[in-house]
Amino acid sequence: MGLRIKKQVYDNVHGYIGLTDTELRIIDTPIFQRLRQIKQLGTVYTVYPGAMHTRFAHSLGTMFMMDIFLKNAVEGEVSEEDTQKLRLAALLHDIGHYPFSHTIEKYVKERLDGISHEEFGAEIIKKIIAEKLENYRAEEITRIISGQGKKEFGMLLSSALDADKSDYMLRDSYNTGVPYGNVGIMSLLRIMRFEKDRIVFEKDESPVEHFILGRYHLYKALVYHKTTAGFDILLQRIFGFLVEEGFIADPNSLSTEDEIIGYTDDTVIAAMYNYLSKGSDQKRKHMVMMFLGRIPLKLAYSSTNFLPDGKIPKEISLINKIAYDSSLKSELARESGIDPEMIFPNVMNDLKFMEDTSMIYIRRKGAVLPLKEGNSLILDLLIGKTVYDARIYIGEGSAKKLESTLMKML
Repeated sequence: MGLRIKKQVYDNVHGYIGLTDTELRIIDTPIFQRLRQIKQLGTVYTVYPGAMHTRFAHSLGTMFMMDIFLKNAVEGEVSEEDTQKLRLAALLHDIGHYPFSHTIEKYVKERLDGISHEEFGAEIIKKIIAEKLENYRAEEITRIISGQGKKEFGMLLSSALDADKSDYMLRDSYNTGVPYGNVGIMSLLRIMRFEKDRIVFEKDESPVEHFILGRYHLYKALVYHKTTAGFDILLQRIFGFLVEEGFIADPNSLSTEDEIIGYTDDTVIAAMYNYLSKGSDQKRKHMVMMFLGRIPLKLAYSSTNFLPDGKIPKEISLINKIAYDSSLKSELARESGIDPEMIFPNVMNDLKFMEDTSMIYIRRKGAVLPLKEGNSLILDLLIGKTVYDARIYIGEGSAKKLESTLMKML
């Protein structure tokens, strides 16, 4: 019979999205409405003015894509109960995002010893959302979100080719105007079958190649754009001293629903303005003015590599050490004649190409083979690889001098 749709909302990417009673009750909670105040792409709007879309829209879109996957790529009929469960997991998969999405999350995890947005989201679902789930247990939903529910089609939300990635690629492309995310999802679904605990592609890997390469080029154009990445690390530095000086709460201290609801992009921006009027450190005020006035950092050095885990070249290793070793950073500053406060090292390694292929297969001549045993040169080169992008930015001084000093250290 299918789920009973209570209401429809219009989405700029997918058109009308139907909502059930249970979904509406969750969407109408303040904790879910908070996602309207969290930008999907962090600081990408500093380069692409249209990148103002939110985690709220993406969450609805992921639920929509989950429905599309269930109807087009799953062998046999999925029960109404399982359909609703999977839609709820898709709807709630980003409920725990910090302000500015992955930009702040990286700082929280690496510098404040905090938890990921998935772990934070699981806490929110269990403590705040649970009563709205009716007949569906919070543990079931969080299990699917965390990727543990493979037998319940959990890979539809947590795999190399899932509802989450399908929506954000389409959505990010639409809102920024960058075309790489328009990967022909229906062409992919035409040859894709979910068979309980694995994904099987029929004969042709071309749509898979298109999807994986499209995701890489989208990251390169948006997240790894030299100006965007510079504003990311500037924002992380600012967020750090705002927490340190008490201008904004440490996210690890958030415990009540009201505290979480009030922790958004706008909260961070308001804290910056508050720092301009009440902060005492002039260098830090200058950083805030750079961010608010859209004055980009200068890129002094960058190195990009496609690597299997564990094989890190020395230049990336050195930049990572400079980011966390104050004495090494001071040495670089002294030799290059640049204020250490104006040196911003960063290593990005959040883009992995199909890191887990254990559940992805291709069917050829009646045999079902692991995808890595297919005939795709592109996938053979990318499977199991991570993009390591190491950079050093400066807020002032000579970029060439810093690069020369770094080469000597190498």
